[in-house]
Amino acid sequence: MLVAGFIMTSPAAVAAPNHCDTNAWESINSTIPEARLTDQMREKIRKGPDVPSPWDLTSTDGLLIWAMAPRIGGPALLPKEISGGALPLASYGFATRYSQTPVGPYNEISGLLTYARAQNPGMFAHSPFMVVDSPETAKNGRNNWGFPKSLADFTGTPRIGETLTATGPGWSVTVSSRPLLFDVPMSLPNFLGYVQMPEQLSFEQPSPECGTKKMRSLRLGGTSATVKLALITVKTEGSDELRAMLPSGIFPGGYITFNNLGFDKPGMN
Repeated sequence: MLVAGFIMTSPAAVAAPNHCDTNAWESINSTIPEARLTDQMREKIRKGPDVPSPWDLTSTDGLLIWAMAPRIGGPALLPKEISGGALPLASYGFATRYSQTPVGPYNEISGLLTYARAQNPGMFAHSPFMVVDSPETAKNGRNNWGFPKSLADFTGTPRIGETLTATGPGWSVTVSSRPLLFDVPMSLPNFLGYVQMPEQLSFEQPSPECGTKKMRSLRLGGTSATVKLALITVKTEGSDELRAMLPSGIFPGGYITFNNLGFDKPGMN
């Protein structure tokens, strides 16, 4: 607990990390209504196994990423736990199908906010929206990293030149792409291992049971990828918050296929 700038601990707080690893997923919330769990989602997610980090992910069908201008005004998308002093930077959208993961293949569409703080110089990131079609990754994404993953129905594919759509009650997000220029192959040497981000560059995902989970490292050693520049077309219907996070329009971006992307266990405060 943070009181007047000092960190206070208690026996319950000391025990929290073990509890967080397996039981925190239900308490994680979001500023975006479509990312909040329904009772039906909870029933599906509760049955899934606990698969702790680290995770290794492969995407042969690819990942689309697009950049959006900083948000000024409109609905507040950062949760109150991390919103203090935040200065908005660019936002990003992602659409992907992971072909290999510890819980099997799944589709995902998500949004990411980046921001700075004048009192703590650096760049930080938070995802208030991640929808998937796998109860197993919804449970473990919440437990492991504090991502507010919720469930949706998916059609299509994120492959370049094609369309991926996520739908739920009263909302939808459709993402399609048009390639620009040529593929650029990339690889990283095996000895690289971890890319460790400094304190001033981290993901921040509040978890009521755990505090704020902060992920600062990715395992990229041996990763091979292809990258293609693209124009990304997005069509979003739903709440004001969802349309602010992933607005409709045409955005600059890219299409990436990769293997051996690793997500490690985050730190907590």
